[in-house]
Amino acid sequence: MIIRQFSQEQYDLLCRYLTQQGHSGPLDASYEVSMKVDDYEYRLRLQPGTKRKIAILQAVRSWTEQGEQRFQLITDNLPLSCLLELLLLERKSAEQHKKTCRQHG
Repeated sequence: MIIRQFSQEQYDLLCRYLTQQGHSGPLDASYEVSMKVDDYEYRLRLQPGTKRKIAILQAVRSWTEQGEQRFQLITDNLPLSCLLELLLLERKSAEQHKKTCRQHG
């Protein structure tokens, strides 16, 4: 599990994405979101906290190998940290793209 503190802008961006696109069960404080990287899909389990902190609890990597679906649970800190950073970059890029489209549209 990794806990990271973000700037207010980054925290708001990620929390907005989690509440709009994330999946969460009743009485569940965390959200699950998907992210595709190359030929792999990652399902990230994230939990917003206080003081602009977000925890990435775990990730599950899935891929197809010889026609069979494979899964790998990721709990190591380094890959979790990298996945959280990739998610932030992806969201910032998507947000910037929306702003650009609004300006030119």
